[in-house]
Amino acid sequence: MRRVVLLHGLGNSGAIWSACAAHWRPDVEVHAPELPWGSAGIAGWRHERDSAGLLAEVLAAVPGGADLVVAHSFAAMPLLELLGRRAVAGDPPGVAGAVLVNPFYRPSADDFPWAMIAPLLASFPATMAEGVRLQSGTRPIDPALRADIAQRLCEFVGPYGWLRFLDAYLSTPLVPVHTIGTPCLVIGGDRDTTADAAEARTLAAALPRGRESIRTGGGHFPMLADPVWFTGAVHDFLDGPAERARSGSGAYPVGT
Repeated sequence: MRRVVLLHGLGNSGAIWSACAAHWRPDVEVHAPELPWGSAGIAGWRHERDSAGLLAEVLAAVPGGADLVVAHSFAAMPLLELLGRRAVAGDPPGVAGAVLVNPFYRPSADDFPWAMIAPLLASFPATMAEGVRLQSGTRPIDPALRADIAQRLCEFVGPYGWLRFLDAYLSTPLVPVHTIGTPCLVIGGDRDTTADAAEARTLAAALPRGRESIRTGGGHFPMLADPVWFTGAVHDFLDGPAERARSGSGAYPVGT
């Protein structure tokens, strides 16, 4: 049995993975913890400045340790930071592999012009609405109601949550990705209007053991839009690079 931990993004919850539930193989044990930056509100997280440390605690709490961590959107940034910290310290990564789904990443501080702030902020409600639409499945939701739910999610995140996101994004050039030896699969969508697929490609190329999978026609929530494809991609990575890393050393878990 191999353990996969699913980390949801900002303003989402563990329910974001629900469409995948019927498609995981019997030999995969799935954990989808609720994280402090979830859709229920961020009262306990709004002043938090060490989300990577929080993820370390979450992963350490998985019975037997995590074999593979799948991190969506915002969650990919603290996961990268955690892997980078451990690599620089010479510590085991704690996992055999990581899947970074629709991540945000820019390699240089000069890649963040002033003009990027307004479009990024403006895209957030539309991204939330996309998630609401996809989670509704075949049940139609009135567009006005969907927009209202998305706006409420934005209010739950609030300015503090947004600043935590922006700070993490602006800090991605400081993550020593070149030191991360953990096998990583970076998934992007060429129609993602929030996390540009070009950033997924850049990140995959910067990681020593990174590989990219850019979904044609894919948006920001591939686990909802095409759960069969998504779980298949995770299974293939779990059976390939992650399994080779797992078999190569029995010492990768940290804190278990």
